[in-house]
Amino acid sequence: MNANIFIKKLKYILSEKKLNRLGKQTGFTKRERSITSFHLVTSIIAALGDKKTSYLSEILRYYNQLTDQDIKYKPFHNQLVKPELADLMKEVTNRVLNHWINDVLKYTIKSFSKFENILIQDGSSIMLHRSLKNVYPGRFSNTCPAAIELHATLNLSQGCFEKAGITPDSFSERGELPELDELKGQLLLADRGYYSGSYICELDKAGGHYVLRAKGLKTVKVHNAYLKDGENLVVKQIIKLCELAPSFPQNDLIDMDIEIKSQLTRVVAYWSKKEKQYTYLVTNLSRNEFSAIEIGKLYRLRWQVELLFKECKSYNNLRGFQTSNATLQEALIYGSLIVTTLKRFITGCIEKIFKVEMSTMIVSKTTNVWWINILSAIMKKQRKGLFKAVTDAFEFLIKNATRAHPKRSRKTGVFQYGVEPNF
Repeated sequence: MNANIFIKKLKYILSEKKLNRLGKQTGFTKRERSITSFHLVTSIIAALGDKKTSYLSEILRYYNQLTDQDIKYKPFHNQLVKPELADLMKEVTNRVLNHWINDVLKYTIKSFSKFENILIQDGSSIMLHRSLKNVYPGRFSNTCPAAIELHATLNLSQGCFEKAGITPDSFSERGELPELDELKGQLLLADRGYYSGSYICELDKAGGHYVLRAKGLKTVKVHNAYLKDGENLVVKQIIKLCELAPSFPQNDLIDMDIEIKSQLTRVVAYWSKKEKQYTYLVTNLSRNEFSAIEIGKLYRLRWQVELLFKECKSYNNLRGFQTSNATLQEALIYGSLIVTTLKRFITGCIEKIFKVEMSTMIVSKTTNVWWINILSAIMKKQRKGLFKAVTDAFEFLIKNATRAHPKRSRKTGVFQYGVEPNF
């Protein structure tokens, strides 16, 4: 890979012809206007990725700067509030998630080779303007009457979103899990909000693997229980978990066979110092291939999706704008996902080209030097200018956004869990 290949992939999505055609297909534009789909989408990406953007008028300023136009706020706002803008941004997001990807991590543990991918499922709530409570009702009606839940599937080896969707915050998280046929040969990691006894039984039948944090297990029947060192915890009879749990030693791992939906299922219990209670991980990975300790390490990989959400919210404007227009809010959330994916794509390309370990968080927050130059060159179709903007960005980021403590990451960070940069 080199800078030219990166530029080619960049222009594949942010193509004037493609975006304008997509604008017509989604119904956003019906005839030629001063504000085109290409101009608007690129301006939204530029604004949301450059700095903390609080007002819609700031997007207009970016638009006028990049296009050398003098559009006033009202006609610009009329385009933003079109319901079809959300459809346009969603379609662009789907294309981005399929195209702007790199295999940035590789698995170093042999037993990982049985998985085609490790997928991490999670959701993040975004508070909205109170007037949207009937469209996007929140879970907490008093403190947060209107909220969106962003549901995302992170592909660990690619280090970015594989799939993303939006629902009201009050909707069930389990309804947004990947389809069972999509998980054959994959490993799914998810928090307890996504746990369902019926779902894991069906996932097992479909040929998928899972490590999920479980809930509601107090009354399940325990058939076998083992300590971390393999010692058998004596279970004289099949008893309920709530009756056996008081005998668990603290600061230990308990590896059990329990009964879920009439099937014996493996559960690993570990003591949470923070919550001062046992946490239960349910899995269909065998003890011969994965010890209880390794199951705990696998689940800790789930933290990568939390870091991705933090990056979106802190540096890419994934938050609620003060707008009472629901479809505009959706469009801006999709814009944030595009921006985050682009920044991670740039990071992965630098790692592959120059074989250096980069910090995605530092790349995401140091845009004031390089970000707008790339988007400006794309908007103005400056071929040489785009090449210079990209090479300048690469040079700056290599000097200023590399991983600060790569050795420490191998001891306490993500690399300790069986993944390495894929140079």
